[in-house]
Amino acid sequence: MSRENDNITYVSVTYTKEDTVKIFLDSAQYLREQGKIEDALNLYRKITVMQPDNAEAYIGWLTTCFGSGRVDGGLRAIDQWVELNPDNTQAWLYKAFAEAELGNHQKSLEAFEKLIELQPDEATNWIGKGQMLYALNRYDEALAAFSKYTLTDTTRTDVWGMKASTLARLGRFDEAINIINKNLEQSPDDPASFYNRACIYSIKGDKANALADLKRTIEIDISFREYARTDEDFKPLYNDEDFINLTK
Repeated sequence: MSRENDNITYVSVTYTKEDTVKIFLDSAQYLREQGKIEDALNLYRKITVMQPDNAEAYIGWLTTCFGSGRVDGGLRAIDQWVELNPDNTQAWLYKAFAEAELGNHQKSLEAFEKLIELQPDEATNWIGKGQMLYALNRYDEALAAFSKYTLTDTTRTDVWGMKASTLARLGRFDEAINIINKNLEQSPDDPASFYNRACIYSIKGDKANALADLKRTIEIDISFREYARTDEDFKPLYNDEDFINLTK
């Protein structure tokens, strides 16, 4: 509605809830970029009250918290998201990833198990479950999870590498190395496959082959050098002079 008065036009605008949410989201993003973290968080929280299922608001809330070092606040955002939306697979996936990033492997595992319950036909959830079981040293269960995935998709060499590493942890070295060898037949210059085989040889106690494969890995992709320094699979070689020289 508008009216004329002294050559000035006044316009009355009615905003819907969706309009207000969009304005709040844009404003929160702007405030975040300006470093006004608390103001941004307050807006994200208001949106979740207005629309408890607004994924963009929860993601903004948790990423703003994590980006500013407020880990507890980020976890509160995720926990509220899954509590109010218990069947929302996106919410559970964010929880699984966030808990894993923070080293909370058991909580991440529980989130992946919930995802499997909600998405029984989504094979990739088994990868996350397997990774968390591996991190918890539950290798038999991790092997079962990775095997569940590879029954559905045989093409992902990274998952076969995870399966091979798990077999190595169970002392099944020949099976593990055979898997990596097959991966290398498909992708002869794949640094991840050489790296995984180096890890297996290290666990096995075969220093010569471990260092040879690690050297080949670094020649292909130097970024693996830094990662190898703290990889638990190379723990037997942490104090080895040749390993130190190769990774320094």
